[in-house]
Amino acid sequence: MSGRKHRTRRAAARGGTLALVGGVVGLALAACGTSSPSGSSASASGSSPLEVAAFSPFTGPNAFYGYFQYTGCVAAEHAINAAGGVMGHHLTCTIVDNRGEPADAVPAANNMLAGSPHLIGIVDGDSGLMSATVPLFNQAHIPDLSAGGDVQFDTNTYPYFWRTTPGDDVAGYTLAAYVKFGTGYTRVAAVFGNDQAAQGNVPGLVSGAKHLGLKIVDNEAIALDQTTYETEVQKILASHPQVIVTESDPQTGGVLLGDLKQAGWTGPIVGTSGTLGVDYDKAAIAALGTADYESHFVRVISYAQQSGTAWETWKNALFGAGSLVKNPAGDETAIYAELPYDHTTMIALAMLAAHSIDPVTFNPYIEKITQGATVVHTFAQGKAALAAGKAIDYVGVTGQVSFDKYHNSGGLWAAENPVTNQPVKLVSAKDIATAEGH
Repeated sequence: MSGRKHRTRRAAARGGTLALVGGVVGLALAACGTSSPSGSSASASGSSPLEVAAFSPFTGPNAFYGYFQYTGCVAAEHAINAAGGVMGHHLTCTIVDNRGEPADAVPAANNMLAGSPHLIGIVDGDSGLMSATVPLFNQAHIPDLSAGGDVQFDTNTYPYFWRTTPGDDVAGYTLAAYVKFGTGYTRVAAVFGNDQAAQGNVPGLVSGAKHLGLKIVDNEAIALDQTTYETEVQKILASHPQVIVTESDPQTGGVLLGDLKQAGWTGPIVGTSGTLGVDYDKAAIAALGTADYESHFVRVISYAQQSGTAWETWKNALFGAGSLVKNPAGDETAIYAELPYDHTTMIALAMLAAHSIDPVTFNPYIEKITQGATVVHTFAQGKAALAAGKAIDYVGVTGQVSFDKYHNSGGLWAAENPVTNQPVKLVSAKDIATAEGH
């Protein structure tokens, strides 16, 4: 997973936030669903609420991603409804727990697609699941605005799929660019979990290292959730790296980092956005100690600006959503909450631009509302401009969106301290392009 432009962010939801999600999952699953493949949501009667589903893991090791998706969605819901909604309809966000596994995600998607006549959009953060679920959403003609990083969607051909964060291969190139331009080291050990999401970073990292004159001295695909990685650690250290680049789930990361420390590693460790989250932070601190985690570890993650109209509106919406968001102060700088906020806002603006709540009709307008001459930063601004007959360019809290022919749009990056969550190095588009060989 990935994201955006100048700004600091806290790494994860704080204690108690997931309890909210756990408490509402059952109710939301009972309520959730979508329109039929014919787009029957267009026939929503009267002022029926229009549903946007947060389709993400809400249980399991990646549950914090689901919390972020829901948080961003309900903040957008609050702002949209406060501005009068969409053509007489209010929006509502519901939770669909895909558990982060394809075997669970497919029935969850099918149940969702069978259950509600008013689903008009999906926001997701589904790295590792998209090949299983996106075809279902596309067949149902439901727009899916994603923060998932699956590399195969770099050349997406599904018209109802849109992604405003780069694929994991771009994240890999970004890791290489940071090592080159942020550390100056040349000998790199790649230590990634053997799951699809983590391994998605590796091709870009390896290719970027080649373009930048770096040497991958060891490339370990480690089995998840083992009780020790002493054998792998000895192999890593025997290759004499200057820096270790890694992604894994929290349990794996805690054991790996502890074994590295016990073996005497004191060099830099670079994590991906897949190391985001309070659970990973707790595991890393338990393994390394707070001081070493702060001094030796950085997280390369998407970056967004913490100022301006879009930012202030996002923050006000987040705090205004009431009990639906348990920790707004901890979430206001979380890129994976900001992304679904913008995604939900884009869906609402697309409906207004198309003068239709039918997904088949408004889906092409998801791109069009990012291409107009009149720049808007909020739903209310966009609604007013569209009512005045203007073509809009929505530039939200995560920055400018510019879709390519595959419905992908990239962003800016930074390496951040995992304890202070302050950027230690911006990774420019030029740096990433150099890593890509351009």
